[in-house]
Amino acid sequence: MSDRTSLRWESFLLVVLFCAALLAHFYFATSNWSSGFMPGHEFRQAQTALVAYYIDEQNNFSLRYELPLLGKPWVSVLLEVPIYQWSVVGLSRAIGVPHFMAARTVSLACFYFALPALYFLLGRLGLGRPRRLLALALILTCPVYIFYSRAFLMESMAVMCCAWFLLGFVRTMDERRWSWLALTIIAGTLAALIKSLTFAVWLVPAAGYGAWMLGRDWRRGQGWRPALRTVLWGAAGVAVALGALRWWILLTDPIKAAHHSAWIFTSKNLSQGGLLEIAGKVSRQTWGIWLERWQEAIMPPWLIGLSVLTGVALLRAVRWRVLGLSAVFMLAQFMFPFAYAYQDYYYYACTVFLLAALGLGLHGVLDSRLPRWCVWLIIALPFVAQLHTYWHGYRPAQIVKSSGGFPFTAAIRDLTPKKSVIIVAGSDWAAMIPFYAQRKALMIRSALENDDAYLTQVFDDLAGENVSALVLTGDARDNGALVERVAERFGMEAVPTFTHPVADVYCKTSERDFVQECLRHYGEVSIKLKDAEGKPTDPKQPFAISAAVARVNFGNVSPAPFRAYFEFGLSHLEADGDKVMFAHPNSDLWLQSPAQATQVVWDYGIFPNAYEQADAKTDGVEFLITGEIPSGERRQIYRRLLDPTNVPADRGRQHAVVPYRSRPGETLQFSTRPNKATTCDWAYWVKIEVK
Repeated sequence: MSDRTSLRWESFLLVVLFCAALLAHFYFATSNWSSGFMPGHEFRQAQTALVAYYIDEQNNFSLRYELPLLGKPWVSVLLEVPIYQWSVVGLSRAIGVPHFMAARTVSLACFYFALPALYFLLGRLGLGRPRRLLALALILTCPVYIFYSRAFLMESMAVMCCAWFLLGFVRTMDERRWSWLALTIIAGTLAALIKSLTFAVWLVPAAGYGAWMLGRDWRRGQGWRPALRTVLWGAAGVAVALGALRWWILLTDPIKAAHHSAWIFTSKNLSQGGLLEIAGKVSRQTWGIWLERWQEAIMPPWLIGLSVLTGVALLRAVRWRVLGLSAVFMLAQFMFPFAYAYQDYYYYACTVFLLAALGLGLHGVLDSRLPRWCVWLIIALPFVAQLHTYWHGYRPAQIVKSSGGFPFTAAIRDLTPKKSVIIVAGSDWAAMIPFYAQRKALMIRSALENDDAYLTQVFDDLAGENVSALVLTGDARDNGALVERVAERFGMEAVPTFTHPVADVYCKTSERDFVQECLRHYGEVSIKLKDAEGKPTDPKQPFAISAAVARVNFGNVSPAPFRAYFEFGLSHLEADGDKVMFAHPNSDLWLQSPAQATQVVWDYGIFPNAYEQADAKTDGVEFLITGEIPSGERRQIYRRLLDPTNVPADRGRQHAVVPYRSRPGETLQFSTRPNKATTCDWAYWVKIEVK
């Protein structure tokens, strides 16, 4: 095969590879597009989404936007100029889609608009046009660029602006043209205001190129004028962006510093652990976490290390460029070590440099004398590694079918006054609860739950607001002192109005009955009942049921029960389209048998997950009806063991019509008991009727 034919064939294969990577990226990035769940550091996505929500609700496109997370004043957490959020709201209004879908559209479009700039920058590294596509294909198949290019985050918009800034800067330094300088200033300023930490990373290669140009001027020995012109053109390219960033810091820092807890977001506080603090960057622990992030966001660390070291050691023609690009990737982590250690989406800003280095290495492989089959096998390796990493890492979370949030946040959203405020403790400042509940919040930051002076101040700030709920998560669920304080100050219940596996929710005493009556429409929510005397029920003992509690919570039981016991709390879930009571053993319900009753109708079952999952399964649940007369004599009226794991007929909803003859004064006890073990005994009751 002639050299020309070989090059033509190589170019064709590289175009095919790029097109396949582009299609794969689009397919993976748009999977589960209409699901409202925001996987991948949902706390940060929810914070961005919350800003967009209030911009849209208040029609507030000013720089003083609300992020109502840490209490009043609501304009206190000004993190970035909300250019990304403005774009999301504008697109949402223009095409009539929810914010999360508009955000995904904006993010994905920004990523694709960054590719032309990266293509031209790869040309500045000496890659011919077909071979630039190889590096771009690596970027397209990188897990972090698939997963987070659809996120409700400004990462892709910041990288897009940074890529065009760097291209404009390089061309400005080369050609000294005003048009390129204008592009540099506009793109750089946008990048600095959208996300300054990303812009800081891209300033490194810009500074490196400027320094190289300055050194070239000195080496030519033409005096100080050429060097001065280089300095002035370089300074002009970054001065406006850095000036705009400084202006934003001077505007927002005093606002944040004056707040009771938003001071943690001031530039001074965020800059702690900076570039000159070495200990944390060289510790074994930090490096171990970084390697975990590489494995999660890019590909196995051993393959990254092998690829870079091979390029530096064996590929002499591209050695220094591979080393320089890899250094930018590493320097980004040294600049912000803890951000990169604990938040994988930060790698969106710098991984492009590592992949460009790997692309240069593969460029060297293409020029090697290795057999062509071996060359293409080596080229395929990082692509397979990246797609395998994405498929087994990010992919399972991305395809979860969920609208986001929890049943308890949906209940708060639907059942509390629309303009009310919630107090949240145990979640620091993670914005998921306020965002999905669509409520302004006082999120009591960690370690401040028992700070008397702080609580007095922030509660005083809420004077005049309708505080409708207290939400406790994590260790804060055991903070009785905080519950008492909030209950006394804002008229809340002293016991949870309802609970969820991750939260306890306390509502106003005046709204308790309404909320509990409506909770039957929300899954995984347990109602914390009071007994007939209004005292909290003992979770280890049966409790008396008042007429009001029976009406609200046991509308599917006739006649109304007078006593109950639920070992795992009373929950109303959904099974086969019906609202049901969760009756995991041991559960009991007592009711008075009507005189002259002749039958009992009982619908019940076991949730499919109890026997369909691959690992643990239920070994069966007993459903019992026991009668007891005033003398203490007991009789078994009904007993059935459901074993859906082994008996197909025991699956799904069961309908029992039990012949029955009532005795004078007889009490009926409906119960669930385990067969042998209680593992996965997820039983439920649909309705009970004695007539």
